[in-house]
Amino acid sequence: MRRVFSLLLLVCPLISVWSQQEKAPLQYPFNETGTEASRGIYGTDDRRDVKDAQGIEDFVRATAVMISKKNIVGNKVYGYTLRERLQFRFKSKNFDKNIKFLDQPTSAMCTGFLIAPDILATAGHCIKELEDAEDYVWVFDYTNELKYNDTFKYIEIDPRNVYEVTEVIKARLDNSTVDDYSFLRLNRKSERAPYRFRTSGKIGDGSNVNTIGSPTGLPLKFANNATVVDNSQPTWFKNSIDTFPGNSGGPVFNPYGFIEGIHVRGAVAQSQDGSYTGDYKYDPLCDCIKTVEFLSAYWTAGAQAHRITAVPYNVLHEAIYENILYAIENNLQDRLKSWLAYSWIVDHDYTKNRGRLEMVAAKNNNLDVLKTIISLSKNENIDIYGETLIKQAISNNNISMLEYLLEQNIPFDATSKEASYLMMHAFTNNNIEMVYAMMDHGWNVNTTDDKGNNLLHLAAAKNNITLLKKLVAKGVKATVKNKDKKRPEQIAKNYEYKTAQKYLKNVRKQQS
Repeated sequence: MRRVFSLLLLVCPLISVWSQQEKAPLQYPFNETGTEASRGIYGTDDRRDVKDAQGIEDFVRATAVMISKKNIVGNKVYGYTLRERLQFRFKSKNFDKNIKFLDQPTSAMCTGFLIAPDILATAGHCIKELEDAEDYVWVFDYTNELKYNDTFKYIEIDPRNVYEVTEVIKARLDNSTVDDYSFLRLNRKSERAPYRFRTSGKIGDGSNVNTIGSPTGLPLKFANNATVVDNSQPTWFKNSIDTFPGNSGGPVFNPYGFIEGIHVRGAVAQSQDGSYTGDYKYDPLCDCIKTVEFLSAYWTAGAQAHRITAVPYNVLHEAIYENILYAIENNLQDRLKSWLAYSWIVDHDYTKNRGRLEMVAAKNNNLDVLKTIISLSKNENIDIYGETLIKQAISNNNISMLEYLLEQNIPFDATSKEASYLMMHAFTNNNIEMVYAMMDHGWNVNTTDDKGNNLLHLAAAKNNITLLKKLVAKGVKATVKNKDKKRPEQIAKNYEYKTAQKYLKNVRKQQS
């Protein structure tokens, strides 16, 4: 009976653990922020070269590795293979069959990933201060497709893929709070599509997760077939991703491709000499070097990821804004659509302080984007910023943009001195259709410039009878004298435009 009871005590906790790991429904990840040592492998080593994984090309391109400047000469990165590194470390040339990638180089130290064109996320223990970053560069496209010169121990990299850090935007490494993150400003923007990331809710219990990183400095590897095994901590979650030293700072993302966390910690096992390791160990039973394996992540420290929702919100706000800004400025429609999933950023305080996205669209003369952003904004905002948008449309000489904005019934004093200036500006730039649109929306048809000329005065100098007739039909007066006491007909006379002079004289008589 004791044996049965003991067995039940053993089984019940396991049932409890397994029942808690049932996959929870996916929580929408893009709502406003605030709303809701070494590593090893767990079971089979599921790491693959990134070229062997399908559908993750953009994620690979957005993932970088940290390499010491001391190891770089020109476009050559020097480093030993994993085989050589382990032979030196364990003083043995015997390798268990579970060790992979023995003949690939191990030049990298940490992993990072783009969350904006020039913002890289990584672990705080990789880079915490700008001084830490000065000795390293971040290299993209560090894959096994780079040819390794085994004689001279180097790979050649494209200098265009090498970036330096100019600013540590925000970083924290605190053992008491277990915070471990860093956000770095790169020395230039990259055209690579950054990762999107969760801003609301939390990852579900038992959810699948993946990572891309540089285990033990190897070219980028993709690890999947992992799940969340402990989701109880507020700032981090435990998972069963196969990770090693070098994976630190790497992206932990779900099957939909958006970031759930930053890889920061992993489990360790005790070696024969009493030291702790989580990547490789020497096993005297086989007289060989082995990969550290754990039966399960449930009963170890597992692989731990710092939640992306547990970093300063302002960093995430900046990243979202920068991605939208980059998409608008470079007319990347698909990328813009992707980042406008965070639609709340349009009216967020960060955007109000940084610069309205409506104005970004208008300055880039992109009416379609302007319409999209206005549709995502609260109605009262168009009343606040609409006048500035109208001015920008006129400055752009964009009649379609102006007509669209005028149809929004934006509060605007169309009889003001500024309105007069804008109309005259459009007219002198020969954007006559824009002037007609202004008139049709209640702007002062008899506006004058600083010399007292109305639109008929200016048109009389063009000798365009059709234009004169349209202006008269809109209600422009031929009776008005400018500051030189001249009517429009007299302007035509000065230029010897007899037909225009005669027409304007007849109109003046009819209007008198």
